[in-house]
Formats: sequence, C-alpha cells, structure tokens
Amino acid sequence: MTASAGEQLPDDLLDAAAARQPIHTIMGTGFATVEQHDSVRDVARELSANDIGAVLVSSPVGPVGIVSERDVVTVAALGVDLDAEQVKTLMSVDLVTASATDPIAVVGRQMVRAGVRHVAVRDGHKVIGVVSMRDVLDALLA
Repeated sequence: MTASAGEQLPDDLLDAAAARQPIHTIMGTGFATVEQHDSVRDVARELSANDIGAVLVSSPVGPVGIVSERDVVTVAALGVDLDAEQVKTLMSVDLVTASATDPIAVVGRQMVRAGVRHVAVRDGHKVIGVVSMRDVLDALLA
C-alpha cells in the first residue's frame, strides 16, 4: 500500500508505544560541534567523520546555531571558497529545541511544523544531544 501526499497512514503502521517514549531514548551519545569562525570545509569534515547530518555551532554560552549537510551543499554549489567561508555566515540561528522528556511523536510534529530535519535536545537549559527526522521516523515506523 502506498500513501499519497496528504493521505493518512493506517494506525497499525505506526509504533504507538514508541510515539509516547521520551525523545532522549532515540538520541545518540554526544554530538558534534564547530565554532563560528571555523570554515565550511571544517563542517564538512565533521559531518563526514561522524556520519551525521548536522553540527551544532558552539559558543562559550552554549549552542548558538546549527549547520546541516544541506547548508554545506548549497554553498558548495554556489562556488563559495569552502576554506575561506566561515560557519557564522551559513548557520541557522533559529535553533529548534525539544526537552529530553518530550514524546517522540510530539517532537516529530514540531520538526514538521518548523520545517527542520534536526532538533537540539535539552535537559533544562543544557543541550545534551541532537535528533534527526530520520531518528524519529525510524522509531515511529519500526
């Protein structure tokens, strides 16, 4: 059975128990970071070395943004010098976050509404990880 755009999937295709689990249960250990002054090539190296889709941009006060593989591909396609261009020029500063205890399905809906593929997971005010839309889908459709 193939669902077309806007069509609801049967409830039995979704793992209802997983949907209620806290998001931290599907979060990997640790997360990659870069600094605002690092080059886009540095970001590409981090993404590749860690086999991930996004890195957080850190500062002394905590994460201040996020850079995704899509961001890197976009600037590369524009012919930007990847060694000269700094992270601060392409990072998204509207960091979408979720509480570690938020249910997986709630975070998934939040991601869809915000139009993002990665969220920072926090425990209080401290970011403790990153979850991707792929992580959410893997949990809900397992």
